[in-house]
Amino acid sequence: MTNRIKLLVALMLLAAGFSIKMAAPVPSHDWIRFCVYLVVVLLSSSLKVAIPNGDRTMSVNFPFILLGIVQLSPEQAIALGALSVFAQCRIKVLKPFTLVQIAFNVANVTVSTMVAWLCFVFSVKHHVEMAPALALAATAYFFANTVPISGVVGWSTGEPPLTLWRREFPWYLPFYLVGAVLAAIVHLISLKYGWITSLLLIPMVYTIYRAYHSQMKAMHDRQVHLEETEALHLRTIEGLAMAIEAKDHNTHEHLLRVRVYVAEIGKTMGLDKPQMQAILTAALLHDIGKLAVPEHIINKPGKLTPEEFDKMKIHPVVGADILERVRFPYPVVPIVRSHHEAWDGSGYPDGLAGEDIPLGARILTVVDCFDALASDRPYRKALPLDKAMEFMKSKAGSQFDPKVVEVLEQRYIELESLASNTKEDGLAPLNTEISVSRGAAPGAGFQEDNSGAPQERTAEKNGDAPSSSGNGLPTSVESLNLIAAASEAAQTLFEMSETLGGALRTEETIAILSSRLRPILPFQCFAVYLKENETLSTLYMDGEGAQCFSAATMPVGEGLSGWVAHGGKVILNGNPKVEPNYAAATGAAIQLNSAISVPLFHLRGEILGVLTLYSTGVDAFGKDHLRMLQAVESKFSLALQNALQSNTTGNEAGNDTDTPLPNVRTFFVETDAELAMARRSADVVAVVVCKLNLAGLANASLLHSITRDFAQYCDPDDTVAAISRDEFVFLFRGAGVPQCSSKMETIAEMVRTARSDKQVEIQIPASMAAAYYPADGKTAEELLGVAQRRMYLQRRAHAEAVLQEQKKFPAPMAAVA
Repeated sequence: MTNRIKLLVALMLLAAGFSIKMAAPVPSHDWIRFCVYLVVVLLSSSLKVAIPNGDRTMSVNFPFILLGIVQLSPEQAIALGALSVFAQCRIKVLKPFTLVQIAFNVANVTVSTMVAWLCFVFSVKHHVEMAPALALAATAYFFANTVPISGVVGWSTGEPPLTLWRREFPWYLPFYLVGAVLAAIVHLISLKYGWITSLLLIPMVYTIYRAYHSQMKAMHDRQVHLEETEALHLRTIEGLAMAIEAKDHNTHEHLLRVRVYVAEIGKTMGLDKPQMQAILTAALLHDIGKLAVPEHIINKPGKLTPEEFDKMKIHPVVGADILERVRFPYPVVPIVRSHHEAWDGSGYPDGLAGEDIPLGARILTVVDCFDALASDRPYRKALPLDKAMEFMKSKAGSQFDPKVVEVLEQRYIELESLASNTKEDGLAPLNTEISVSRGAAPGAGFQEDNSGAPQERTAEKNGDAPSSSGNGLPTSVESLNLIAAASEAAQTLFEMSETLGGALRTEETIAILSSRLRPILPFQCFAVYLKENETLSTLYMDGEGAQCFSAATMPVGEGLSGWVAHGGKVILNGNPKVEPNYAAATGAAIQLNSAISVPLFHLRGEILGVLTLYSTGVDAFGKDHLRMLQAVESKFSLALQNALQSNTTGNEAGNDTDTPLPNVRTFFVETDAELAMARRSADVVAVVVCKLNLAGLANASLLHSITRDFAQYCDPDDTVAAISRDEFVFLFRGAGVPQCSSKMETIAEMVRTARSDKQVEIQIPASMAAAYYPADGKTAEELLGVAQRRMYLQRRAHAEAVLQEQKKFPAPMAAVA
């Protein structure tokens, strides 16, 4: 209870005491009539009727209190009112009243009754007729009673008392005036036929009560029906929103967040109730037109082509057409149709500008874009809130309504907190991860091979015309270049197919494909991901761009490669930075800017994995490059599948197939266990990656000698495992930088000694780098990724140094005969 409320209660109690003192000098009389009226008042206190446009009730005993004012002393009238309100506070109440509340209500009625009596006496002295005098007394009673109540309720809820009184209490006045008329009629009858006839007021009041109660019950039933209809309407809206979410998997959380933002901004900008209903509905349904857009366009993790964007632009029009058939009672359709219009008229679909765009659409446009920028999308990572807000401000006055952007800038941090903490309120996402076992596949959509067996198509290979001159035909130079490139590519693919057919081991199979593709495709990182249930693991990755990625697994459906693994569609010039395992910092030595990715298929038609090539160039890959990858995909998938099957026994046993060392899976298990102990003991753990650079060397004896030395060198507390044929990882327990550096020097000396003994010359020496827990990472995957990136940077620096040395001392040119 606030101090203002305490003060008001105290003043009402003082005013009640003063009213009783004023009433005391007037002698009381006719106690039999008083007792009869008191019994009637107490009995009728339970007869309460609801007041329209409010959640309060009014007892029908008010006419008897007016009769007490006319026919009894003020002290008796006050007693009737006080005992009446006390009975109302105790009979048929939903929530018990506290003693303070009862005292306030009794004091309030005491003061109101005294004010009404004074007004009535004043009117009679000035020869006012009975009915107007009672009407004036009832009006005075109304104001004296409702004003203090609005003060207490308003200050309790934080609403201005005057605003509360205007909204709720004027509805009460007609009932007081009706009570005054009834009291006047009964009093005039009692003057002629005796006061006992005033009891005729009882059936009159009861009849009015029953009639009004029946009317209010009918109104209540209609209100319930209206609420049920609105609830059905809302469930229909939510069902449509869930239909959108089933198509666009980024929509569910986006819809909930946008609804919170538009609700608060709409209140701030003073939208009326129909506009608020419209914008809240549009917040859920503004993207319903995406049902007409192919799913691979909606969820594409890369830039849309002009043709794809033209298809995407139809969704506001389709959405408006769908909702037009629903016939909402508020203006939803214009908002949905115009939510991609721009303030300067450059938007779509109608090119509206300025205030010609509906206000709800202008608000939705700002919120929709802001939340999209601040959320992860298939084609890019989320921006920090402040950067997203800076972008919105930069577009105010051109793309967005400046007033809406100004409101968003004032409240975006508060609204983000509200949106992050909002609950779904029944709008749960649809479960689309279900399967239906019954039903045979139809014949349509399948093609037969030469044996007559049906085969489902797994990839599309659409051709495109070559670049041409202005007349639509290729120039002679362009034609020759295209012919030469095609011949070279065809020869490369033929040789690759022959070589892949003889490859048996996984590393060799992938390395062959990488080396063969490198001359004809402009990539800096070659990656093969293997699909295992609902995750993608990195099976192979090489190239200088490999430093940009960690060894973490990726969920199927997320990022560029995950999207390819989920839908079996290809990606051309996607954004590498959306990959969940992309870890290159802004200041890294290399930044990848485009990617090409194709799915790899199992013989059974299931997706086996993904082949993704990354490049530093922007839009580095063309459609000819895509056709090359699709041409070799089936042969590579088959070779990879055979290689994986040949390695199954070794992997399941936890041993590497090429060396006597454990494989990387065993390393992860041991490292995770060691890190769990290190978290409790605060020890330092080192992970060291060593690459021998034996690619292309068929020296099994050297490899066996080095790996045997590795196994013998390691302390009982250390672990060494094979990552690939010539790449290894060490786990040094309790080793800080000095101890780890010493161990790395010993490993390097062992490698040099083994090469000297076997008389093998290697152009690039062994590369090694370390990562330390907890400074560089908290998990085995993070530590291995950091160590690999450092190792690749070391190799790149060595290669650049060799190149600079060669430029200083170029090799002599051979004589030409």
